[in-house]
Amino acid sequence: MVVKTVFRLLFVIYLLCSIGVQATLPDKMQIALSNDSYPFMFMNERNEIDGLAVDFWREVARRSAINIEFVVADWPDTLKLLQDGKVHFHGAMARTPERSSRFNLINLNVEAYSNVYVRRDLNGISSLTDLRPFVIGVVRDTVHLDALKQHLPDGNFMYFSNMTELYQAALDGKLAAFTGLDKIPEQHPRHEELSIMFPLYNRLTLRPVEIAFALLPQQAQLSQQLQAAVAKLDRSFMTELERSWLGVKAEENTLLLGLSINNQPFMHVAQNGEAQGLFIDLWRYWSEITGRKVTFVPDSSFNNIRNLAKGRIDVVIGAPVHDALPDNVVNAYQLYGFKSQYFTLTENAENILTASSQVKIGVFENTPYLAELKGRYPAIEFVSYRHLVQMINATISHDIEGFFGAAAVIPLRLQQLNMTNMFISQPDTTLTAPIYSLIPADNAVLSEEIRRGFGEMSLDKLIEAEQKWIPDKSLYYFSSFRNTIPLTPQETEWLQQHQGLRLGMLNNWPPMEFANDAGEPAGVTEDMFNLLSERLSLNVEVVLYSSFEQMLTDLQQKKIDIIANISEREERRNFASFTDEFWSTQWAVVSPGNTPDIISTAELNNKKVAVYQDYQLAKHLNNTYPQINVVPAASLLNGLEMLENAEVDFVLDSVEALTEILRQPGHAYMRIQILDDLPTFPSLIAVRNDYAPLAEILNKGLRSISKEERQQLYQKWFNFQITQGLNKEQLNRLFWQIGGAALLLLVFFVLWNLSLRREIRLRRFAEQKMRFMATHDELTGLPNRSLIKERIEQALLQHARHNELLAILFIDLDGFKEVNDEHGHDAGDELLLKLAGILQEKVRKSDTVARFGGDEFVILLTGLLSRDDAAIAAQKILSQLAEPMTLSVGDVQVGASIGIAVYPDDGTDCTRLLKVADSLMYRIKQQGKNQYCFSKAGFS
Repeated sequence: MVVKTVFRLLFVIYLLCSIGVQATLPDKMQIALSNDSYPFMFMNERNEIDGLAVDFWREVARRSAINIEFVVADWPDTLKLLQDGKVHFHGAMARTPERSSRFNLINLNVEAYSNVYVRRDLNGISSLTDLRPFVIGVVRDTVHLDALKQHLPDGNFMYFSNMTELYQAALDGKLAAFTGLDKIPEQHPRHEELSIMFPLYNRLTLRPVEIAFALLPQQAQLSQQLQAAVAKLDRSFMTELERSWLGVKAEENTLLLGLSINNQPFMHVAQNGEAQGLFIDLWRYWSEITGRKVTFVPDSSFNNIRNLAKGRIDVVIGAPVHDALPDNVVNAYQLYGFKSQYFTLTENAENILTASSQVKIGVFENTPYLAELKGRYPAIEFVSYRHLVQMINATISHDIEGFFGAAAVIPLRLQQLNMTNMFISQPDTTLTAPIYSLIPADNAVLSEEIRRGFGEMSLDKLIEAEQKWIPDKSLYYFSSFRNTIPLTPQETEWLQQHQGLRLGMLNNWPPMEFANDAGEPAGVTEDMFNLLSERLSLNVEVVLYSSFEQMLTDLQQKKIDIIANISEREERRNFASFTDEFWSTQWAVVSPGNTPDIISTAELNNKKVAVYQDYQLAKHLNNTYPQINVVPAASLLNGLEMLENAEVDFVLDSVEALTEILRQPGHAYMRIQILDDLPTFPSLIAVRNDYAPLAEILNKGLRSISKEERQQLYQKWFNFQITQGLNKEQLNRLFWQIGGAALLLLVFFVLWNLSLRREIRLRRFAEQKMRFMATHDELTGLPNRSLIKERIEQALLQHARHNELLAILFIDLDGFKEVNDEHGHDAGDELLLKLAGILQEKVRKSDTVARFGGDEFVILLTGLLSRDDAAIAAQKILSQLAEPMTLSVGDVQVGASIGIAVYPDDGTDCTRLLKVADSLMYRIKQQGKNQYCFSKAGFS
């Protein structure tokens, strides 16, 4: 009784307190918000208050039936409104020690950051201390100022009263950097220009910012009520709110793909803001295959991982997996394997790295191969860095001896920093590490979508993309699948620890899986695994089954390790991992020989169709064709028995299975017809779930099997006459009868008109040839001296109108005379032809390559954003020419000296620009050849 009385008393007190709190609420809650703190609170293009804080409080008001009113003012005035008691509370502000002492601050549970946006053309800025010589803009009395002064107490700051003034100063070129929150305001009239000058991915994080709402200390009851209202917001709403305002806006059903900048040729952002690189092309191709829209979000590697963990992006397209990854981030697919090498100062080239070396070496903090390095070089001390510039500076100052980095990336970054000649790599230190596409851990559907899309890419397509971006053949990854499959050290170790894998196969499903007359396994699966075993060094033991259900049960109980030709289902994911497509399936129906032609699946409506019960199609066919009467069959033979007994009208199965079964005696009177409009359900390989690494290993093996090898298997096992829709022989005969009559009527007219057309065509061809010969080089087919001058003059007029840059590359071959003297003029002509093709491949279609005379070539590069674009094109050419060139007489080695003139720095007319480029080329000849050079004007 006493306990009950106490509980009743407490309940009454609670009700009284609640009534008291409720009674303190005014009819309308007034909330102070800033008009210029994007993206949290700002005035939009309709002059209405908008932003993350606005949506936050509107949702709080909706869920708790609170009536609110926003009071909007300049930032300093909003603080005064709260201090003077003219509003009930402030909707959003960053927590600082000074504000915490004045107000009662309660977190909104929104993660934001104070940032410094750095101008795009400032190279080598990797930390705040690198900004010490530059002017940094900052608004007074903001959260950014205190953090900025901590990092740069003697910094060169320019102060502003609001963000609008700050943005204008940045656009006017007065600032090298400025402070701000997570995004630049999209409603700013010059937002696009501002974003190009100060891109998001070029920002440096000052510190995390806690966003809170603020009340006066004496408002305890109101604080309690608001905290209770805010607590009603669930995490899913908060994640969507942050993604909407702090992420990148995109169309519905569009994947946001995070790409890590400064990783060319794999992924980077061009001067025009366009994402480019090998990984970008792979994901664009993935988008074409899957039909899923994608938007690329460039940022630093660190920020990409952070944004993925926060749900602000959907995928990090390429990153190494390491111990520091957040728990809610997992790898979905191994996209690539990159090679890394040791780089050191050129002056230290003789200091070869060995197992006994006792030095300090730099590595990236997210490096995936640190354990392997420590195994190779046990005496070395490895020092972690976040940025390449930090490792370079540490090497130059001799804090470390050198560093490891991606062999395809580091040379391009050194070129950007004008340090190419300062560093050298040691190729014998090469090691390979995997690159993965990362996703949130709770998105299994996306993981499967990614795996399926990349699984449909042919090896030829992957090799084509790789060769487009990677000039050095020794760094190829996809191309190596043709010879030796590139397994990671972890995968190789796993195979060594798991010898004798057991593969389950059916003994009664020809031609896919069956036992031959000698009782030995045979069929497509056997041949495919012979190829996989050879290339992956697998030791596979085949276990034959007469029942698929028993084989599946044994996989679940781990009595076998692998099953091929299996569909992926939700219930099977509990005990199996699945590979990419093992064999593609095309569907067909078999019926008595007198059955009418089946043109589409819809003609099976109201018919009884037997389908093997294990196929996904058996369960999903009625989703698309609800009027088909699907009859589950225990096996294909069971379905045929039902067909012979007139229990069903058709049997539906794969083309492979039907062609084999109908070759057997007793089925000669039946016909098979392909159904082109049915969706394909790919056959996969399933491995026991505790053997998950084996699935990725098998994927690499499957990728190595070419179309030609699959076609050979198909021709070996499948040979049957199939009717596809209408009978082709009848259809062809009908076409011939109709077309024959029409053809006879046309013959006379054609013969009469033929000679006239031929004469006109020959005359036009002669005229075109004469015009072409007048403007093009006879040997290479490239524009000649007169045409390139004409195009330069036209380009100058256009670029002057639009205030754009263009560049002229004057190229002279180094070593061409030696080839001519040693092998003859025919070899020299062959070399010029090959070089013409190389030059055209290394520039855009909008650029012009011309033969200027002898072994001299001129390239016109238009629409440049900076001279770096011309340098990149020149470096591509030099890198390609560094490789021996194969001619009919053997391999030859040539180089090139390249002078680069830039409009308008080096001249404003064609003659002047050609003269400057020619003189720069001769300067290179005198300085050692095989380089490129700008004028001093181009550097100013």
